[in-house]
Amino acid sequence: MNNKVQSHDKTIPVLIVGGSLVGLSLSLLLARQGISSMVVERHPNTAIHPRVAGLTARTLEIFRSLGVEADIRNVEPPFSKESKVFQAESLVGEVFNQTIEEMSAFFPDDSPAKGSCIAQDILEPILRKHAQQNGVDLRYHTEMTSFKQDQDGVSATIRNRSNNTTQQIRANFMIAADGGKSGIRKQLGIEQHGAGTIMHNMSMVFESDIAELFAKRNAVMGFVRNEKVMGAFVPYPGTSVRSNLYRIDIWYDPSKESIADYPESRCIPLIRAAIGIPDIPVKLKTVLSWEMAARVSDRFQEKRIFLVGDAARVQPPAGALGGNTGIAEAQNLAWKLAAVLRGDANYGLLNTYEAERLPIADLTVKQTTALSQQRATEEIDQITVNTLMINMGYRYLEGAFVPEDKPDTTQIKLPNEWRGLPGTRAPHVALEQNGKQASTLDLFGTNFVLMVGSDGENWIHAANKVAKKFNLALSVHHIGAEFTDKDGQFCSSYGIKTTGAVLVRPDGIVGWRNSDMADNPIQSLESALSIILFK
Repeated sequence: MNNKVQSHDKTIPVLIVGGSLVGLSLSLLLARQGISSMVVERHPNTAIHPRVAGLTARTLEIFRSLGVEADIRNVEPPFSKESKVFQAESLVGEVFNQTIEEMSAFFPDDSPAKGSCIAQDILEPILRKHAQQNGVDLRYHTEMTSFKQDQDGVSATIRNRSNNTTQQIRANFMIAADGGKSGIRKQLGIEQHGAGTIMHNMSMVFESDIAELFAKRNAVMGFVRNEKVMGAFVPYPGTSVRSNLYRIDIWYDPSKESIADYPESRCIPLIRAAIGIPDIPVKLKTVLSWEMAARVSDRFQEKRIFLVGDAARVQPPAGALGGNTGIAEAQNLAWKLAAVLRGDANYGLLNTYEAERLPIADLTVKQTTALSQQRATEEIDQITVNTLMINMGYRYLEGAFVPEDKPDTTQIKLPNEWRGLPGTRAPHVALEQNGKQASTLDLFGTNFVLMVGSDGENWIHAANKVAKKFNLALSVHHIGAEFTDKDGQFCSSYGIKTTGAVLVRPDGIVGWRNSDMADNPIQSLESALSIILFK
């Protein structure tokens, strides 16, 4: 077949290589900022394997800001705070431990959102639909075959795998969202650090009439161990778009076995042993192998190319934080790319992506590795890892914010313990406007947001002056006047007085605060924005 080159090039602000969960999320986050992107995905369609089956409350906060939450709620399976993760002889056998990790990351008190156990094969079509509606240029069954960057951007060749035609793409920035075996990362010569391979798993996806058995245990996951099989058991509850599916992951040695050694005749007896009913009907759907590993890239940026998701770090699936962490990386990067592309910020802002997210990746990988090891024991009280703190309660120690004079270098706490400290997630506070319920979190997502206390009128005047000087879209909200502080928690939650102000970045991270009225509020706000935007 001839390799035809189209006669015209395409120029775009951002090229995203990899159109799975994180790549699609990044395209939506960029679109929210008014930035066009192209997504190339080598597979012909969205995910066909359930894979990720847990979105934390923090991720739902992000999807809430993108207008995606309602569509997720329409198709997600039931999920409750009382859900269990069990250890047992089999699905119907003796229970060793009924609960081996808490669900606070999915059902926190400090959020207007709750988590979801929607599976990736159900979620990705929703993200694809929203991306298309927002004008994202989606190219499925398309791969990037080569790239070269220079001082001003990245030139790449993409190939349509259906008809073998190629096209030359020019982008200001390129994003590697191409998975744990990222070819982009390898070509850039970026090494990785961490524990490395932990184990290899053979993943068997199947259908069977066992929904009631999981319901009796109120389980979202289980670990089974008997003389025939030992592995992790994951249900994918039925939705309006597909029937119940289940997955059993068992350890194997790739030096001795491969997928070819797991035909249906071997898999079905193993699945039945995990269920605990020898003759139960089972329909095997697919068998896949995967590596559980703990690796973090030494760098997340090489000039105009950035790593996100599994290309940036891979971690054990414990706590379901892999995809959630990748979406947080995408959120952190999107507004910074947009600010630089619009001219709101100088290029130095982009260096804060690595400065902020790489330490969090190191922390998350270490914590999920520890959680995976602790879950392998039989003692509940040995679980010391708090997934809520990892996913929502982290703190950036340096980056695009104005640090306060704090001597400690604590990285994680319960989210509400930070009290609005710059470099941490802006707290949820219940608000009311014209009889309608809202959250402070609903104010974030596109622009910088300045929230002022009930007696902070001078900050409002200052914000208008500074926004004009910086030519910056700055949303200002008077809490206590424009919004009713329902429970009187705004000032205490953000660590300010009624005369104070707090500046929140588009990604919902506190960028700066002044607890009281400043002698010169215009100068104070100008200084803060200059630091954050590298002006």
